[in-house]
Amino acid sequence: MSKPAGKKAALVPTQWIRVGTLEEIKARGITIVHGDSCPLIVVYDSGNVYALDNRCPHLGFPLHRGSVEDGILTCHWHHARFDLASGGTFDLWADDVPTAAVELREDQAVWVCGRMRYADGCSHWRNRLREGLQHDIGLVIAKAVLGLSSEGTDYRSLVRDAAIFGTRHRDGWGVGLTILTALSNLIPALPEEEIYLSLFHGLRSVARDCDDQPPRRDRQPLATPGSRDLALLGRWLRHWTGVRHRDGAERTMLTAIASDAASAELAVLLLTAVTDRTFADGGHALDFINKAFECLDIIGWQEAAAVLPTIVPQLVSARGGEELNAWRHPVDLVGLCEAAAAELPDALSSGS
Repeated sequence: MSKPAGKKAALVPTQWIRVGTLEEIKARGITIVHGDSCPLIVVYDSGNVYALDNRCPHLGFPLHRGSVEDGILTCHWHHARFDLASGGTFDLWADDVPTAAVELREDQAVWVCGRMRYADGCSHWRNRLREGLQHDIGLVIAKAVLGLSSEGTDYRSLVRDAAIFGTRHRDGWGVGLTILTALSNLIPALPEEEIYLSLFHGLRSVARDCDDQPPRRDRQPLATPGSRDLALLGRWLRHWTGVRHRDGAERTMLTAIASDAASAELAVLLLTAVTDRTFADGGHALDFINKAFECLDIIGWQEAAAVLPTIVPQLVSARGGEELNAWRHPVDLVGLCEAAAAELPDALSSGS
C-alpha cells in the first residue's frame, strides 16, 4: 500500500475503486469489490492492505472463503497457499494470484486499482512456463501459453523454450520433441483458436517426456583452430557410428557445427551416417533426424549445437536390417535393397 505521488500515481479515474477508510477495512478484515474483469479480495493484515484476484488460480474457488494468517492466504478447497504481498504461491501446482495496486489517499480512504497485474511483470509467464516444464504441471503450462500468447509472444519463442528444455533435461531426442515439432509445423495453417491447443500439447509432451529422466551431459567440440575439413568429419562420423562410439560421434558433430558448416552440410553428414545401416531402428533414427532439422527450421539454426547432439545416442545405437533375422531369412531383403540401390544411378540417368 502506498500514498499517491502527484501525477506519477494518476490513472484513469474509473480504474480506481474506493474500498473504504482504513479503519473500516480493518474492522471488516476481508472486503470484496468488483474489478475491471473480475472480483477482487481486499485484505487487511498486520497494518497493511492487499488486493488480489478473488479466484484461486488453481480451479477458481473464492479466496474470500479462505483464511489469512501471518501474511499467508490459504484457499480452503485444495489448501493452496499464497503470499498476500506478491500473490506468489507456495504450491507450484496452484499458480500465482494476480494482484492489484493499493493506495492510501489524503482522506485516509483506501483505493484499489481495478486492473490486475503480476508482481514480477512480463517475466511472470516465462517463469511459470519454465516451472511448468520442470515439474510437468499441465495447468501451469496451459496458463503460461495463454498468458504469453495474450501478450503477443511469437509461437516460435515458446517452441524454442520447450525445445531447449527438452534437449537439456533428457539424455537424447525423445518422442516429446517429435510431437512438439510436428504440432509446431501445423501452426501456420491453424485457425487462431486452435493454435493454443497445438502449443499446449506440444509443450506438455516435452515436459512429460523429460519427467524423471536424467539430464544430458554436455560434450565439447574438438579444440582445433579454424574450420575442419567436412569430408574428414563425415568419414569420422560414419566410423564412430559404425563402431557405436557415442562420445566420438558427438564431438565430431559438434566440431562440424563449430566450424560453421551450413545446415545442408550438416544434413549430409548425419543422413550419410544413418543410412549406412539399412532402415535403422525401423526408420525411427532417420525420422528423428528429420524432425531435429524441422525443429531447427522453426527455432533457428543458431541452436544446432543444442539440438543435433541429442540425436547421436540413437544414431550410434540403432540396429539396421542387416542385423535382424527377419530381414535376412528366408529372403535376404538387405541384399535386394543393395542391388536395387546399385541400379538407381542408371535408372535415373535413363529416366532423365
